[in-house]
Amino acid sequence: MNFDTFYNIIAGQPRSARETTSGVNPLDRSSLWPVPVATANDVEEAVHSAQEAFPAWSQKTYKQRTELLEKFADLYLAHANEFCQLIATECGRTAGNAAIEVYFAAQWLRYPSKYELPEEITEDDKKASIVTQEPLGVVAAICPWNSLGKIAPALATGNCVILKPSPFTPYSSLKLVELAQQVFPPSVLQVLHGHDDLGPMLVKHPRIQKITFTGSTTTGKQILRDAAETMKRVTLETAGNNASIILPDINIKAVIPQLVGGLWFHAGQVCIATRRMYIHQDIFDEVVAQLAEASKDLAPSIEPIQNEIQLARLKQALADANAAGYELLSLGKTEAAEGFFIQPTIIKNPPPDAHVVQQENFGPIVSCIKFSSLDEAISLANNSDTGLAASVWSGDISAAKRVAAKLEAGNVYINGPPQPDPYVPFGGHKQIKQVSEMFENLTITKAVGAFIVLFIVVPRVFDFLRNLFSPVFSIPGPLINKFSPWPLEIATFKGKRYVNRILYPNISSDNTLRHRFARALHRKYGPIVVLAPGMISIGDSKEIKRIIQSEDWVKSEAIYGNFRQDFHRPTLLAFTEKKAYSRRKRMLSSMFGIRYIRSLEPLMKSCVDAGVAHLNKLCDNPSKSTVINLQHFIHGLAIDTIGVTTFGGSFHVVENGSHPLPSRLKAGMKISAVMQLIGWIKYIPFLPKRDPYIEKFTFDIVDKRRKESGAVKHQDLLQHLVDVCDDSPGSEFRTSDVQDESVILLAAGSETTANAELFTVIQLLKHPEKMKKLIAEVDKWYPPSEPDRATECAYSQTGMTYLQACIDETMRLIPGQATGSPREASKQEVLLGYKIPRGTTVFPNTQEAHLDGRIWEQPEKYIPERWLEIYSQNQTSAMPYWPFSAGSRICVGKNFAFQEMHISLTTLLRKFTFEYVPGQDETTVFRIAQQLEADSYKVRVKKRF
Repeated sequence: MNFDTFYNIIAGQPRSARETTSGVNPLDRSSLWPVPVATANDVEEAVHSAQEAFPAWSQKTYKQRTELLEKFADLYLAHANEFCQLIATECGRTAGNAAIEVYFAAQWLRYPSKYELPEEITEDDKKASIVTQEPLGVVAAICPWNSLGKIAPALATGNCVILKPSPFTPYSSLKLVELAQQVFPPSVLQVLHGHDDLGPMLVKHPRIQKITFTGSTTTGKQILRDAAETMKRVTLETAGNNASIILPDINIKAVIPQLVGGLWFHAGQVCIATRRMYIHQDIFDEVVAQLAEASKDLAPSIEPIQNEIQLARLKQALADANAAGYELLSLGKTEAAEGFFIQPTIIKNPPPDAHVVQQENFGPIVSCIKFSSLDEAISLANNSDTGLAASVWSGDISAAKRVAAKLEAGNVYINGPPQPDPYVPFGGHKQIKQVSEMFENLTITKAVGAFIVLFIVVPRVFDFLRNLFSPVFSIPGPLINKFSPWPLEIATFKGKRYVNRILYPNISSDNTLRHRFARALHRKYGPIVVLAPGMISIGDSKEIKRIIQSEDWVKSEAIYGNFRQDFHRPTLLAFTEKKAYSRRKRMLSSMFGIRYIRSLEPLMKSCVDAGVAHLNKLCDNPSKSTVINLQHFIHGLAIDTIGVTTFGGSFHVVENGSHPLPSRLKAGMKISAVMQLIGWIKYIPFLPKRDPYIEKFTFDIVDKRRKESGAVKHQDLLQHLVDVCDDSPGSEFRTSDVQDESVILLAAGSETTANAELFTVIQLLKHPEKMKKLIAEVDKWYPPSEPDRATECAYSQTGMTYLQACIDETMRLIPGQATGSPREASKQEVLLGYKIPRGTTVFPNTQEAHLDGRIWEQPEKYIPERWLEIYSQNQTSAMPYWPFSAGSRICVGKNFAFQEMHISLTTLLRKFTFEYVPGQDETTVFRIAQQLEADSYKVRVKKRF
């Protein structure tokens, strides 16, 4: 692209003109390149072209538009050197200064990608109201070289833009729009340069819907008057006579360089630069002296004023101040005096109401004024018709915040020179209160009210309309999922094969047999899919980490609100309110610290020893072997472990085959899995809070333990629960809470931990070379020559890295919480570019991250060795691996589970060999945790010695 020939851009094409004007180089007053002057016909053609382009442009999705802005940012930076030189030439800036401008301009193009247009849905029994933001139409932007701050949000929101650059600095704007034609459709972004009559033509044009302007207050007021004729929207960025307050507790030496940099950057020609500096009287002379001294070193490199008209205004302001007898500190001569240069000047302690103080001096002039009290400083700072920016400098951040709260300015900066941020609203007060160029100012609000009047079909019609208008509707996924929860409910209750075969004939049945409902949907539709109305699954590892760890979204009320024995008294698992959850977690967390868990080791070993004795008895035959149901054995072992640590004694499931409590609980869990998705079930009157048997059993053990507490002090989890229990009025932890938490511990221990153990053994049986390697490690730590030596976690758990690698690799492949712990969007969010309304349930699908081929090499293969390298680099926490969730909601039983698995697996592999029996059903289903669909998994067990 040629950077020394300039055109207007209309309908995507360069346009010259009979008349041209030329800018002036501020450095040496030389004439710059000729630029065409737009005519009234050019204006009409540009507006007409923009109107024709608007329907197609506005119909693109927000994500599509912001993707083009990102592409434009890349293209712009590819020409960074040319734009740096062009801005430096037309503005009289150094190349380094211009480079800063170019870099920030690119960020303004990128920031809309981080946002989404707000949409609100409110509903009651009679109607659903959907409030959306829609583009205005054609926007005219009248501004100097830094136009991207206005162009980017206008284009992102679906508007077409006609840019009118300043007549003093048209060059970079003309080239910017010419470059944009390589990215955007024709007529979406156009540019017109012209005389003083061009601005009024745009402002008064009846088919332009919005004016956004940067310039003088006088011109801004005239724009408001002219725009009123056609009642168009107007955003103005005008004068900024900005104030800084310097409190007496600052470190003067430390802040002077920052103050100087903020004052003289681009010769003070920045809208948010400080013009008035209020300094406490105790430090006034020292601050002014150091400010002057530091400024003298910079004076020779301070840039010129951009144009001769502004230079004349500044010179007149200094002449008037000198004539009034104010003390002026000139800070040194500037280079290249033939240009539009003026000496940077401090006006020392003029009267606060002096004209030179009250007017905005857009250049290197600052008035430094004493104050004696904080109230006086605030009053002086607020004594202005404008309120764009202010800054407060103090060693006490809290004091600075209190001052900032009282300042009448749209942007207040503490201990730093003003710096606009594209991700923060940029607004003003008083005569510049219309400056904020946020998305809402570039859109028009539309409210759609869907009224339901038919008596019988109210619920279905209402749900249909709500789901149809929901932003979730735009997310990939089967159409039926967007209107009905039935597919997900059937998948949960019946199992994935039934749902996928009947409702999703186009999804591979092979995928179906090996993975759950959500896994199949992700494979077909990508990293974000709709599971049901108001429910989505996300499989992108970065977004998952953001949800469960970085931002720690709350648990989904739609799911966990139904997973409560008593709706008004949730368990640690089912809390959705963060503060209440934190209180309960602090109450119980000491139960799950490493030290306390280590104290439970003898109880865990007693259960494992009972399991070993049971297997020895079964193998007491000539072959020294037997075939067992491994699933039943490991689940029984886990249930007995929870029994002895939480319920005051083992349930003896391993020896006896069953126990009523875990059996009743398992049946209840299948029901609970469906109840999670049926929100209305909790409103059924007289619905029992617990299974009557579970109610009596758990109450009796708590009552018995409480009665024993004076005579015997048990070392188990039940004792801790009883110790913190309090049945007094207002207590947050009563007997009923002990019952509920103990049942949850049984569910977690018997399902999640047991399944992790079971799947680990299954993977090892299917990979005999891995099993052989693990047994070698077991024998190294516990030599066969010492058969009576007890397994001891303090001795071997940290050192047996291959066993831990086998466990981690299993939980990566088959995580217990495969769909993740469901979270809820507490405000409108954006995931992978899609708008997620407040209240949406989001399943952070950890299995998708665990099987992501971009992160894990050969992700669907069982390779424990991959973890040895991860351990050696201490990178476990950095991997997208969340079998126990993350953030504040990480499973409190993590240490308990790892200790139990280490004791069980190490002891069993020391005593027995396990042989794979092929041909068994290894299909998994998801009911509370991922588990085998079949009720049996047989293996041959044989004594090792």
